[in-house]
Amino acid sequence: MPVESIPQVFREVEAGRVRYGVVPIENSTEGVITHTLDMFVQSQLRICGEISLRIHQNLMCRHSNWQSVQKVYSHAQSLAQCRYWLDKHLPHVERIPVSSNAEAARLASLDDAVAAIGGIQAAPIYGLQIVHENIEDSPNNTTRFLVIGDQVVAPSGNDRTSLLVSTRNQPGSLFKLLKPLAENGVDMTRIESRPSRATNWEYFFFLDVLGHEQDEAISKALVALREETELVRVLGAYPVAII
Repeated sequence: MPVESIPQVFREVEAGRVRYGVVPIENSTEGVITHTLDMFVQSQLRICGEISLRIHQNLMCRHSNWQSVQKVYSHAQSLAQCRYWLDKHLPHVERIPVSSNAEAARLASLDDAVAAIGGIQAAPIYGLQIVHENIEDSPNNTTRFLVIGDQVVAPSGNDRTSLLVSTRNQPGSLFKLLKPLAENGVDMTRIESRPSRATNWEYFFFLDVLGHEQDEAISKALVALREETELVRVLGAYPVAII
């Protein structure tokens, strides 16, 4: 069931209208998706799984004379992933971010002066021609998605655990946050910070570690973290993406 935004995905799952939602969390070219991180601060949903997908971007319009277009529509992330290609091939064309690549394709289907960037599947749906394939700047362009729901997932033997942590704003606070992980041999694969929005210059930290929250090393690290920080919340423990 498609919805219009990342917050709407969370709301549909929270309301029970769907069992699971899928939201982007980071792109290998453009980094973290901050809207998704911010929603985890507000929501009690858990991460139940992850999916990594290679992302190919394509330029499409109603006709083959793509050099004549005056505007290019796409999601902001997709525009950023094709920045250098656009600089080289369409340097004077206005780039307009929209809510989704599907919406970009719909708008391109209405106007000969407009092109869209998006997945190849959108072209036949909206009657567009693919005029350039794979225009993403990085050939390894990959987006990691999270599956969200209310399910607690049992260990699979190849897991990742995501944490939300808030710590006091004082000297050494970040060191105290990381120390329990190092002392227990827990491998941290990602750390991001986001403003708390409650107090200026205070932050939440989002951490990914390898292993399941039920593993002994992570369990010990969580006990130590809770002694040193104001908030520790397990966002989910789930199998590492194999796609």
